[in-house]
Parts: sequence; structure tokens; C-alpha cells
Amino acid sequence: MKYEGYQGAELKSFAEKLTLEYYDSIEILCGDIKRQSDKIKGLELSESSLQYVSQCEKIIADIERHVKDRKRIYVPYVKTLSEKVRDSHDCSNCSGGCKVNHDMHVLELNATNDDMKKVLSRLQMITLPLYSETLFPDEYRRLRSNMTLLETNVAELFFLENNYLVPKIVSAQKSINAGGK
Repeated sequence: MKYEGYQGAELKSFAEKLTLEYYDSIEILCGDIKRQSDKIKGLELSESSLQYVSQCEKIIADIERHVKDRKRIYVPYVKTLSEKVRDSHDCSNCSGGCKVNHDMHVLELNATNDDMKKVLSRLQMITLPLYSETLFPDEYRRLRSNMTLLETNVAELFFLENNYLVPKIVSAQKSINAGGK
């Protein structure tokens, strides 16, 4: 099974694996797509081809923001949460702000995953315009190929976050009496 290494992973190692195999690779792929888009925009193009490139760039910006937020907010939170579990921390002994903070992370994670569903839907709906005269076909094929690869990576990431990461976070929160759902 493709996700076998994720299923049994502890929360912290899960986040590290997700970062290495998805967040980082998606960022690299987004950079490649932006360079490819810039290259295509430098060519003489029809309005429909520029429209496709523009749509790709908007989707890339949304995906990059999503991945950066994951790395900036949720990966550090997961590491902190893992340390609390390791140290047998008990949030019921905290001053009260701890539980709200934990709950907010899960709520925000779920909300951003809902936003990501919309980005995935947009990504699936855009298609490369058809041309009767194929000027620079390799440039467009590369862009579409990279967009398809990005779609696959984002869909897998979305699956892993929803089916493994969120339940692991909730389980870890419960183990330290931090609430959660």
C-alpha cells in the first residue's frame, strides 16, 4: 500500500515525512510551474493561451500559500504536541488557554482543508486550450504535465492530511487532555 509508511508513523515523524515528501516537493513543483509559465508568457501567444497560464498561476499561488501555512503553523504545532505527549503533559492542569489553542488548530486545519478542496476542484477544471496550429507545443505540454503532477500531489496530500494527520492530532490532544473532537 502506498501510504503504509504514514499509517503507523508517530505524529512527529508523520509530519516530518509529510514535509519532506509532499510540502517540500509541492513547493519545488510550484516553482518549476511558475518558471514554465514565465517562459510561455515570453512567447507570442493568443488570448486563450494566456488565460490558461494566468489560471495556472492563480492556482499555484493558492497552493503555495496552503503549503507555506502548513509548514509555518501546523508542522511546528505538531512537533510541540508530540513533545507534550512524550512528556505526558496534562492540559487539564493548564491555566485554560491551552485547550482553546489546541482546538483552534484542528478547526483551522479542517477549514483550510475545505479551502484546499476548492483549489483542487479548480485545478481539475482547468484544461489546456486546444490549438489548430500548435506553436511551441513542448512548452504547453510541459506546463500541463506539471499541472497534472501537481494535482496528483495535492490530492494525495489532502488525503493524507484528512485521513491520517487530523485523526493523529486529535488522538494526541485527547491523550494529554487537550480537548479535541
